[in-house]
Amino acid sequence: MTVHQTPPPVETGPDQRPHAVVIGAGFGGLAAAVRMTARGYRVTVIDKLDDVGGRGYVHRQDGFTFDAGPTIITAPFVFEALWTLLGERMADHVTLKPLEPYYTIRFDDGRTFRCWSDEDKMREEIAAFEPDDIDGYEDFLVESEKCYRTGFQKMIDQPFHSLAEMVRQMPGLVARRADRSVHALVSKYVRNDHLRQSLSFHPLFIGGNPMRTSGVMSLISFLEREYGVHYSLGGTGALARGIADLAERHGARFRLGVQVDEIIVKEGAAKGVRLAGGETVAADCVVSNADAGWTYTHLLRNHKRKRWTDRRVRRMNYSMSLLVWYFGTSRRYDDIGHHTILMGPRYGGLLTDIFDRKVLADDFSLYLYRPSASDPSVAPEGCDAFYALSPVPNLDGDTDWHATAEPYRQRIQDHLEQTMMPGLSDAIVTTKLTTPLDFRDRLLSTKGAAFGMAPTIFQLAWFRPHNVSEEVRDLYMVGAGTHPGAGLPGVVSTPLLSARDRRLCHESIRAGSKSFHAASRLLPRDVRLGARALYAFCRSSDDLIDDAGNDGRASQRLKRRLELIYEGCPIDLVCDRAFAAVVQTYHIPIEVPLALIEGFEWDEAGREYRTFADVKAYAARVASTVGVMMTMAMGCRDRAVLARAADLGLAMQLTNIARDVGEDARRGRIYLPLDWLAEQGVDPRALIDAPRFTPQLGRVVARLLGEADALYDRALTGVAGLPLDCRPAIRSAAFVYREIGREIGAAEYNSIDTRAHTSRRRKGELIAVATLMPFPMRPPASVPADPSAAFLVDIAASSDPVPPRTIDAKLGRMLEIMGDARDRQRQVRLAGAQRG
Repeated sequence: MTVHQTPPPVETGPDQRPHAVVIGAGFGGLAAAVRMTARGYRVTVIDKLDDVGGRGYVHRQDGFTFDAGPTIITAPFVFEALWTLLGERMADHVTLKPLEPYYTIRFDDGRTFRCWSDEDKMREEIAAFEPDDIDGYEDFLVESEKCYRTGFQKMIDQPFHSLAEMVRQMPGLVARRADRSVHALVSKYVRNDHLRQSLSFHPLFIGGNPMRTSGVMSLISFLEREYGVHYSLGGTGALARGIADLAERHGARFRLGVQVDEIIVKEGAAKGVRLAGGETVAADCVVSNADAGWTYTHLLRNHKRKRWTDRRVRRMNYSMSLLVWYFGTSRRYDDIGHHTILMGPRYGGLLTDIFDRKVLADDFSLYLYRPSASDPSVAPEGCDAFYALSPVPNLDGDTDWHATAEPYRQRIQDHLEQTMMPGLSDAIVTTKLTTPLDFRDRLLSTKGAAFGMAPTIFQLAWFRPHNVSEEVRDLYMVGAGTHPGAGLPGVVSTPLLSARDRRLCHESIRAGSKSFHAASRLLPRDVRLGARALYAFCRSSDDLIDDAGNDGRASQRLKRRLELIYEGCPIDLVCDRAFAAVVQTYHIPIEVPLALIEGFEWDEAGREYRTFADVKAYAARVASTVGVMMTMAMGCRDRAVLARAADLGLAMQLTNIARDVGEDARRGRIYLPLDWLAEQGVDPRALIDAPRFTPQLGRVVARLLGEADALYDRALTGVAGLPLDCRPAIRSAAFVYREIGREIGAAEYNSIDTRAHTSRRRKGELIAVATLMPFPMRPPASVPADPSAAFLVDIAASSDPVPPRTIDAKLGRMLEIMGDARDRQRQVRLAGAQRG
C-alpha cells in the first residue's frame, strides 16, 4: 500500500498539542514521526518525493518493483521498537524474512565466499581459503563483539551534544584502537587476502572506506552474526511504508511531492518551514531528515551560523557516491542469490581511486541485488528483478556523468553477462539508471554523496552534526548525515538521554515519590542522576502493572522494553531512555531488573502469599532489586554491602505493605501472610469484600512492622560500606521510610481507614539527624543476605565492576554544595534585611 497524501482532519475544535514538522520521509524522518507522535505531538511530514522512503524509495516500472537504495536489514529490534512504542506489533504489518546465506562474495578469480549464520559453515568457508586463519577469524569475532559493545550499545543512543560526552567514551575507543582502520584490524587476525577483503568490506554499506573507517565499525560483523540479515517482503520500501502507515494511524499527516525551501527561524528558534510555493507551516519544533549539509547551507541559508558555515560544510569529508542500474529480465537466474558482492581485480587501489583520487577507474566492484530470489512479488511471473550497484567517486571528482553514465552501465552489463548472467543482453526487458547527479539533484545530497559525511574517526559522534542543532533551538537532525550515521539501524535509532530526559525523570519522581525525592537530593550529582533515572523506570513499570489490571500482558511488554534497553535501542519513553543510560554506565546485569518484572508478574497473576517467606520473596523482587541497583550505581560490588541494601529494600516494602493494607484490599489484593491472618482469625476474602479494621488485623500489621524494624537495623549497618558522599542520602531514606511505620503504630496499626505519611517538617528533621549523626566506622554486618534476596546479591557481586567515579564528578558535587551554601547565605541576608 502506497502512503497517500493525508487528507486534512475533520475540524472538531482547535488541536492544543504542540506541532512538529518533519522534513523528509526517509527512514530517519519516519522514525522521528513515530517518536514525536508517541510523545504527544501533532506531526506533519513533508517530502519533495511522491512517496516515502527517501534513499529507500521504490521504483515501479513495467511490472517490476525496485528498491532504490538500502536493502540489507540488520538489528530488526530497532524497527520493532517503533511499533512497540505505539502499542502495536511489527509482525502484524511487516514481514521480515531471514536470509541464508547472508550474501555471497565472488572474487575476480572466480572463487566464492559465503557468509552464514551457522558458525560451522563459516569455519568451512574460512578453511577453504586458509585453514590457518580459522583461529584468527574467531579472535576477530571476539574483537568485533567488543566493538559492538563500545560503538553500538554505548554510543548509538548517546546524544553527544557536548565534548564532555565524547570524552567519556574515549577510554572505550582507546581500548578498541579506534584509530586503526577496519582493514587494519581484520589484517591483524587473518593473513589471506581474500579473507581480509571478505571481513573488511562492510564499511562500504555505510559509505566508508575500509582502509580509513575506524575499526570500531567492525561491529557490523557482530551485528550480522548476532541478529542476522533480513529481507522485508515486498522490498525495503514495504518496511518504509509500514512505518509511515504506523505513524499515520496514530495521527501523523503526510504532505508528499512538496519541497521545503527554508526553515523559519525567529529569535534563534525554529518556528516552522516555508515551502517552495511560498506557503508557511508553523511549528513548535522542526526535525530535519534532509541531508545535514543541505539543511545548514540551504534551509538555513538566511540564518547566521557559527559552527556549520558553508565553508565548513564544504570542507567535510564525504562518502562515495553510487551508480545504480535497475533492470528486469524476462527469464530467471536461479543460481544467483539474494545478495552478491562481485570483487574487482583490485581492492585497496580501487578504494584509493574512489575515495582519495576521486577518479572513475576502468575496473569496478559491484553489489548485485536480486530480491526476486526470495520474493516473487517484485517481478512478473518467470522474471527476475535486479539492481547492480557500483561505488563511484562523489561529485568532488570531475567525471562528466552525462557523458559517462551509459558507457559505464554498458561495461557493467558486459561484465555480468561474461561472468554470471549468460544471455543477459537478450533478457533485459526494463532498465533504469541512477547516478551521482540524482543523489545531488533528486535527493539533495551534498556533493552527490550517497551516505552523507564519511564515517572517519574525526567525523563520528560529537564531530558530526549534532542531533540537537548547535545553530538553532528547537531544530533536531536525524538521518545519515548526523549521529550515529548511515545504515538503517543508525538512521532509525535516535540518540536518547538528554538533559530534558533527566529533568523529566526528576519531575516525575518529585511528583510520585516525595520521600525518595527528598533523600535523593543528598546524593552526589553523578549518582543522583542515575538513581533518579533508575527509580523512574521502576516506578513507571509498577504504575503500568497497576493500571493494566490482570490482563497478563503488561509484564510481557515490560520484558520486551527491557530487552530493547539492553540491546541499546530503548523505545522512546523518557524512563526507558534514562534507564538505558544507567544500565550501560553502571554495568547492571539484566537479571536484576528481570527479577523486578517477575515480581510484577506475580501481581498480574494475583499470587497469594501464604507465609512470611512468600511475602519476602515478593518484596525481594519488587524492592530489593531497586536497592541492589542503587548500590551498584554507587560503584559498590561488595557482597556485605549489597546484602544490607537488599535488607533495606525488604524493610521498605514491608512498610509499604503495612501502610497500604486498606488500599490493596480495595483493589482486590492481599500482601499480608495468609497464615498470620489465619492465626488471628481474619478472613482475607471478607477483608477484600468489605475492608474493615479490627484489632486482630492490627496485630498482623504490627508483627509485619516488627520484622521490618529488624531489617532496618541490619540494613543501616551497611551504610558504612558506601562511598562517603552517598551515606547521608541512604540513611535519610531509611529514617524517613521507617518513620512511616511509626506513624502507622501511632494510629494503632489501622491502615484501613487512614494512610500513614510523614510530614514535610518531620522529613526535614529526620534528614538533618541522618546527615549530622556520626557514621559508624565499622564494616557492614557480616550476616549473610536474607534467603529471599540472596540470588540478587550473587548476581550483583559477580558483575563487571564500573570505573571509579571521576574527580570531575566529585568537583561538581563540591561546586553544588558551595552554590547551595551561597544561596542559603543570600536568603539569610535577605531575611535579615527584611526584619531590619
